[in-house]
Amino acid sequence: MFVHVLSFSFGAASRKKTVATNIFFLSSCTVINHMVATLSADAAQMAVYLSGLTQPNTEVIKQAELALKPILKRPGCVPAMIEVIKSGVSTGQDESTRHVAAIVLRKRIAGHLGKFDAATKAALKAELLVILSTESSRPVRNGVVALVATVCKFEADADGDSSQPAAGWPELFQFIAGAAGDAHPEARELAFLLLGEMTDTVGVHLKPQFGTLAALFGAGLSDADPKAQSASVKALGLLMSYLADEEDIDTFAPLILPLLSVAEICRVRNDEDVVNTFLDVLYDLSFSSSQALAQHMSPIVRFAVVCMADSNLEMAVRDSAALVVATMAESKSKLLGRDAPLLGAILDTIFGLIENSDGSAAGALFESNPAWKEDFEDQVGYNPSDGGDDDGGITETGIAQGTLDMLACEIPKKYIFEPVVSRCMSRLGSSDPNSRKAGIACLGVIAEGCAEPLKENLAQVMPHVFQTAGDADARVRECACFALGQISEHCQPEVLSYSSQILPIVFALLDDANIAVQATSCYVLEMFCERLEPDGVRPLLDPLVRKLASMLEGTNKRSVQEMTVAALAATAVAAEDEFAPYVVGVASLMGKLMALKDEKTFSLRGRALECMGHISIAVGKEHFRPYFSLTMQCACEGLTFDSTDLHEFAYAAFANLAKVMGEEFAPVLGELVPHLVTVISQDEGQFEEAEDEQVRIVDLIQLGCALTFTDLT
Repeated sequence: MFVHVLSFSFGAASRKKTVATNIFFLSSCTVINHMVATLSADAAQMAVYLSGLTQPNTEVIKQAELALKPILKRPGCVPAMIEVIKSGVSTGQDESTRHVAAIVLRKRIAGHLGKFDAATKAALKAELLVILSTESSRPVRNGVVALVATVCKFEADADGDSSQPAAGWPELFQFIAGAAGDAHPEARELAFLLLGEMTDTVGVHLKPQFGTLAALFGAGLSDADPKAQSASVKALGLLMSYLADEEDIDTFAPLILPLLSVAEICRVRNDEDVVNTFLDVLYDLSFSSSQALAQHMSPIVRFAVVCMADSNLEMAVRDSAALVVATMAESKSKLLGRDAPLLGAILDTIFGLIENSDGSAAGALFESNPAWKEDFEDQVGYNPSDGGDDDGGITETGIAQGTLDMLACEIPKKYIFEPVVSRCMSRLGSSDPNSRKAGIACLGVIAEGCAEPLKENLAQVMPHVFQTAGDADARVRECACFALGQISEHCQPEVLSYSSQILPIVFALLDDANIAVQATSCYVLEMFCERLEPDGVRPLLDPLVRKLASMLEGTNKRSVQEMTVAALAATAVAAEDEFAPYVVGVASLMGKLMALKDEKTFSLRGRALECMGHISIAVGKEHFRPYFSLTMQCACEGLTFDSTDLHEFAYAAFANLAKVMGEEFAPVLGELVPHLVTVISQDEGQFEEAEDEQVRIVDLIQLGCALTFTDLT
């Protein structure tokens, strides 16, 4: 036995040092007397300390860690923990302590293995295999599986010859082969648990045996025992994910169809753990360049689509399925586009998810804004969250729209545009408001990815959009606003020719009784007005500004307030100096918002600051001078709050104000520039992204104040 090959002692000094600690543990921990009595003295002491780690007492755990720390640094801890692990094989006692022993030993054993001679290591490995073959406790056995995998990796890496099968520990792989063919299902499950835990070792050192392994996995996939079958799916999936970018993946490609069959069985019996594991594998495989895997694209995508639509699965699992579809659209865009039946099945599922959902189909615009959901809490009969609060914010509508957006952006337009638009148009004439909602929402979703063909077909599309803007159902009107906003953003400049129709419609929707429609119509104005010239906005400028100002004063809904402020900013940019007569009134409103100090209102405060920056650009220095001091004061004050978003709004305002005010901006440079330099020099894990934005801001300030910067030197 291994414990006899390597006898050890913690040492007399160590024993004296831990007498008090032992007394403490023996009085604080539940140590099973029979177990301790059957262990050697050193193993019994180790068991006491390990038992301390399992106790629901922070002080006991700290004392155990303190006592274990010096012991675990010595190779002698290995046989003690091995003895503790196997002590309950026959008695089944103190399972938690034995489990912890396996976990602790796994973390420590790599540092000690190199200190043992060949005979000791051989005895250790033999002992571990005996434990695996006799251990009845599942937690302990799983802990030993991880321990064995660690030892195997160490031995294989130390051997260094990956051309030799079963490098480092041939007996282990003989053990696995025997267990995989054992009559007992637990033995077969154990074989695949070991292979799964040793994925990277197998992927590097067992390449010569891939053909044999493929046959082994094939047998596991057809195993009649659910646990053994699930273990084979997970182990094979992990290996395929590991090999996704290598040529060796072709060896396992024929197992895709059997894997899909097993995964479908698991889906039907609602075994979400296996389904989710397999979807993760499919995601990794979707990026593979293997032609052997590409041949299975259609069944892979069809399985993912079925999972997307399965309401019995958790939303996180369905979201993983949608990610597989979206990734396939990205990596196999032409292949997927040419498969018209498959593409049609995907689109039908997407439209169906939106149709059958009670949630808002325009809510994706505001997912990052907490004010949006809060404003709907008292909206009777309307549910924008679509149940997402219970699923980490994931909704059926969000899944559907995200997938469609990826399809529209990645698949060649000659394949995707017509199938989507035809489905949209057929639904817009439906008597079912859910169908109309899905039709107009999906039209808005594809506006970015299919902008070019949509521009060419605006004459056919826009009348339908205008019609749905007056729909009797609020959700349809909201989605019409969403579609108008998306088209206004992505179909420039062609959409500007419809300004005489779009602006009056949106203007009317600002009075809508539904909060969502109000807020989304403001989004349309923001997107549309950003590109308008003064001549385009002039006819409606006065009533538009007055209406937006009235909305801002008359609502306490932050989502509406934020969108209204953004629309005012876009209107100012479009009107340019013709906005000057309205600066007094709008600046008064913005001044109140820029003074907000409640953390929940920081986004609104930032929007107001942003609006003032846009107004300064629109009307110029002379008209904006009376409001410069207050705007700067509020922007600088915003930097004192712990809000990254508010800081970003302030930096953008500084850039605009510096451009407009020129030398009058100079007095603040002494304090502002050192602050900006400090921010730029900080690395919070996103340095490159932050640096690009902040350098741009500083460049703008330097551009607007070139003369005043020289005064600082």
